[in-house]
Amino acid sequence: MARVDYYAIEQGIETLLKADTDLSEANIAIEEELTFQRGDTILIYLDRRDAPAEEQTLSAGTRTRLLVTFSIWCFHFGMSKKQDVLERRDDLIGNTEIALMQDRTLSGTVETSWLVGGEFQTGPNPEGKGYGSGGEIQLVADVNAIT
Repeated sequence: MARVDYYAIEQGIETLLKADTDLSEANIAIEEELTFQRGDTILIYLDRRDAPAEEQTLSAGTRTRLLVTFSIWCFHFGMSKKQDVLERRDDLIGNTEIALMQDRTLSGTVETSWLVGGEFQTGPNPEGKGYGSGGEIQLVADVNAIT
């Protein structure tokens, strides 16, 4: 049976981000629950996989091409004014996108990858002072499941 090691791809993303000096202050984690904390947090989640019929080859009985989507959430939490939190969020998203574009194979775990968009969230700390703001980077990875 064909198998893709999705967790290894998540680890490849994590390794790539942790190696980037512009992200050295960020807490980077795979599939963890978000908690309000100070500073930068990057969370990596596996979202979905698709196997479009038009992307399959004649060897489809032994090989399936998958497009796997990950959500990489970049959050900044701070006690400063809202504008500062939003600017720090933007810097974190930008640095994360640049790191992901540096190695489209995600540490050698996929054929290639690309960015496709994402959502934003902003709000006050539900536990008291401060703000949190995050942006999602949707990353699509092209992988082959081979028997």
